[in-house]
Amino acid sequence: PDGPGIDFPLLIDPSGVYCRREGLGGNFICGRSPNQNEEPDVSNLDVDYSYFDSKVFPQLSHRVPSFETAKLKGAWSGYYEYNTFDQLPIIGRDYYYGNMAWATGFSGQGIQMAPAVGRAMNELIFDGDYQTIDLSRFSWERLMHKKP
Repeated sequence: PDGPGIDFPLLIDPSGVYCRREGLGGNFICGRSPNQNEEPDVSNLDVDYSYFDSKVFPQLSHRVPSFETAKLKGAWSGYYEYNTFDQLPIIGRDYYYGNMAWATGFSGQGIQMAPAVGRAMNELIFDGDYQTIDLSRFSWERLMHKKP
C-alpha cells in the first residue's frame, strides 16, 4: 500500500494537518480542522472533498513524501465536541448539582487522558476530593470566573 510504513507515529503538522495509522491495512485517518474563516455551515454535514484536495493533501504529501501516491478511500463529517471557552476539558463536580460530576469537552483527546481522568473522577466521587492528581483547574469555576 501507498503511504508510510507500520512504524508511522501520530503526525500533527504545524499547518494543522494531522494523520495517524488506522489498523494494519495501510489505512490512515488524516485531516485538518478549519480555521475560523473556513468554518463550514454547521447545518450541512456533506463532505467537502475539495477541502482535502486543497488544504490537507498538499501539506500531507509535502511533510511525508510517501503519501504523494496515496488515494482517498473515504471521508466523513460530523460534530466535534469541545469547550469553546479555552478548548480544555471540564472536569469536576457540577456547580449547581453537587451530586453530579462532569468529565467532558476533551476535543478528541479523551482517549489520551482517560486513565488519569478516570482515576481522578473515582477519587473525587468516592473520596470526596482529588487524591493523586489535582484536576481542580479544569472545574466549572474557571468558566464562571472567566479564568482559562
